[in-house]
Parts: sequence; C-alpha cells; structure tokens
Amino acid sequence: MPTLLSQTAIAELINDVLKGSRAALRGMTAKQRLARTRWTATVGGIFGGGVLGTLLLVPLGTGRALLVIAAAVLLLAVVGMIAPPGETEPVPGRP
Repeated sequence: MPTLLSQTAIAELINDVLKGSRAALRGMTAKQRLARTRWTATVGGIFGGGVLGTLLLVPLGTGRALLVIAAAVLLLAVVGMIAPPGETEPVPGRP
C-alpha cells in the first residue's frame, strides 16, 4: 500500500473521530458513513496485517508466513465479492 494512502487514511480517521461525537454518527449521510467505514477498514487492515505478519513470521518463517497472509487476503477478497454492494446514492430512473 502506498505510504501516502496509509498516512491519509490514518489522518482522515483521526480527524473524523476527534471532530464528532457518537451522536454525530446518526446525523451522517450514507456517503459520509461509507467514507468513515473505508478509512476505518484501511487503518485496521494496516495494523491487522502488521500484527498478523509479526505473529506468523517468527514461528513459520518468511515463505510460509507470506502464504498465510496471502490466503487471508484472498479470503477477504472472496467475501467482498460475495457480499452485496450497498448503494450510497439513489440511481436516477430506478425505483
């Protein structure tokens, strides 16, 4: 993942969390909630991948650890493909 994207995701998430309270979540539009969810997923993925890599690297070695991480990423990609996408904006001409 590019460094700029990682830094932007962390900065946007921190900014979003610090400027609003839990009550503000209910007032967010669907597009704002989607953006916050994406920032949270990106930051969680960065730290989760780091932790997973660290925990697997020592007992399994480099090659096996990378295979396990690749399998986890593939599994998440399949789940993302199967899950129905949510619409963030109404489509004109569609009921």
